[in-house]
Amino acid sequence: MIEAGLATFLMAFASAFIPAVPVEPYLVGAAAVTGQHALLLGVTAGAGQTVGKALMLLGLRGTLRSARLRRWLQRHRARFARAPEPEPVVVTMAGVPRGAGPNSPGIGAVKTEAAPPRATVRTILRRLITAVVAVTRRWSSALVALLDRPFVAVPVVLLSATVGLPPLLLVVFCISTTRMSVGLFTVTCFAGRTLRFAAVSMLPELAHVLG
Repeated sequence: MIEAGLATFLMAFASAFIPAVPVEPYLVGAAAVTGQHALLLGVTAGAGQTVGKALMLLGLRGTLRSARLRRWLQRHRARFARAPEPEPVVVTMAGVPRGAGPNSPGIGAVKTEAAPPRATVRTILRRLITAVVAVTRRWSSALVALLDRPFVAVPVVLLSATVGLPPLLLVVFCISTTRMSVGLFTVTCFAGRTLRFAAVSMLPELAHVLG
């Protein structure tokens, strides 16, 4: 029993840092094989993932407040700035009298516009990265503005921890720049994760009853 609980805790703790390793399939298998109660699995997995997310939040806040990181961002911010588009070159030949020169085209004016520069792979990638960064900043700023209010942050974190929308990893990143306390985040995240994992752990028993 203790070994199974420890394994569930460690699996949930690892999944907090590695989104590619979801804990839900493990909980379904553990409930079907070991027969552990769904609430016990939910509490254990919820505790493991909440500890991982809280440590991630603390690490992000410490990193964002680092003076070295701010200097690095200031130096490399120009890399994502939009590159100025080169203006087309316009060549104008004013009318000159016939015979004024050996290569004179005659009376009249000829206006030639150079073709616009061809887009290179580097230019296309730069524009794509700039667009993605702009959209990400816009959505992140909107989410941070919402999460900076405690009466909004708590429901958002609870919804994210329970149903996964918005993704909890994104919420943790945004909360790291807000005034929400780590304690309030931990309690809210634990409640939502426990509810989610307990519901997932009930699936084998539910399938057995319906079957």
